[in-house]
Amino acid sequence: MALKISQQREDSKFLAKPREGLKEPPNPEEWKQEYRISLMDNELHSLPEALDCCDLVTLLLQRNKNLVAIPEFFFTSMCHLRVLDLHGTGITSLPSSLCNLIGLRVLYLNSCIHLVGFPTDIEALKQLEVLDIRGTKLSLYQIRTLTWLKLLRMSLSNFGRGSQTQNQSGNVSSFVSLEEFSIDIDSSLRWWAGNGNIIAEEVATLKKLTSLQFCFTTVHCLEFFVSSSPAWKDFFVRTSPAWEDLSFTFQFSLGYQNLTCFQILESFEYPGYNCLKFINGEGINLIISKVLAKTHAFELINHKGVSRLSDFGIENMNDLFICSIEGCNEIETIINGTGITKSVFEYLHHLHIKNVLKLESIWQGPVHAESLTLLRTLVLRRCPQLKKIFSNGMIQQLSKLEDLRVEECDQIEEIIMKSENNGLESNQLPRLKTLTLLNLPRLRSIWVDDSLEWRSLQRIEISMCHMLKRLPFNNANATKLRCIEGQQAWWEALQWMDDGAIKQRLESLCILN
Repeated sequence: MALKISQQREDSKFLAKPREGLKEPPNPEEWKQEYRISLMDNELHSLPEALDCCDLVTLLLQRNKNLVAIPEFFFTSMCHLRVLDLHGTGITSLPSSLCNLIGLRVLYLNSCIHLVGFPTDIEALKQLEVLDIRGTKLSLYQIRTLTWLKLLRMSLSNFGRGSQTQNQSGNVSSFVSLEEFSIDIDSSLRWWAGNGNIIAEEVATLKKLTSLQFCFTTVHCLEFFVSSSPAWKDFFVRTSPAWEDLSFTFQFSLGYQNLTCFQILESFEYPGYNCLKFINGEGINLIISKVLAKTHAFELINHKGVSRLSDFGIENMNDLFICSIEGCNEIETIINGTGITKSVFEYLHHLHIKNVLKLESIWQGPVHAESLTLLRTLVLRRCPQLKKIFSNGMIQQLSKLEDLRVEECDQIEEIIMKSENNGLESNQLPRLKTLTLLNLPRLRSIWVDDSLEWRSLQRIEISMCHMLKRLPFNNANATKLRCIEGQQAWWEALQWMDDGAIKQRLESLCILN
């Protein structure tokens, strides 16, 4: 819409042809006097040999996968170019005319998987502030002269590539103007094991950092950064809540795992918040608790030596929006509320618990008011000892819960246990939209009768729950229900509380296999 409006003006200087299947670039005459050009997401094989476009400020060529070469003099006339996006193209090198772009501020090269070369005079780009070389074959050594960069994004493999593979340390600390530094985890974890600590020490010297994505190899490595970094110290002494204070943002991974880092955030709408992923750790550590106090998303994987998540300190988890626990086989409960006099998980939106073999309950003891009141998603998967989902007093706090998924939890007999929820009012779980129950061999009941309103429930999926013989619905509740997905044999074996009118109503909503 913005382009359409702008093109109605006589002085419009935009050439935008994204996603049009172009195999050949526009005629050189079309490039003349344009201010911004977008040819992204096409099938370009080539670019003009030379152009006259001295007014060009923005050039977007990203995701032209068939573009493998840029002509030597292509950039010669683009003296005012400020933003150049080549990410996801098939280029193997950059022409020497790139160094003519003395006003260039932003250069995106990420996901150019064949790119191995930079021009030798790259230091001519004195105005360059933003550089992204993630997923390329470039080395940190090749860009070592760009010490004025403010934002640098790279991968672990960029440290160990190029002619100086023996020692890539000593380069990071030279980028004294860096405000945002991001290192993606890739296949170079073994190399990182021997060099990560040295590079973490260099990162700790960067005084202007406001954002950091980094993989710390050990707790000691993280502790050194926290105790040494002036940027972190200034951030940590602030007393405002973590969700209010974005003066320093981080995504920290601690330990090793052969998975992409920070997966926890990929499915949610919080890309700018602080994330801590702790893998293969043991016990309780003061440094972890300190970082956790400033964290919005916490992912704990294969941890040993704790039986409760609350062992990390209730006071350190009140700013969490997202929490994921996986493979922590000594955890028996998430929160022990005994003796707690204030709310817990006050801002938590999403709780995912997977492959926790000894987990028996989510909550033990009393649930303080205001705890879990913002929880939207609860996922429980492969927890074979889990017996209680909604402990006494817990369900009353879940006024915002929208999605509940319980899968492969062999001991679950009731979703809402009658013994824990006597006298339950009819308006519980007022926002619940989706209910997914998969492979629960002992499940007998969602709720003991049809007294709940289920006022927002839209979709339920039930599979491999052969002992579930009744649904908690009547003709007056669950009026927004639109889909029931399950197995034909299970549906035919259900028992109904009335003369079958509710079965007739629900049957039209069924998708059975």
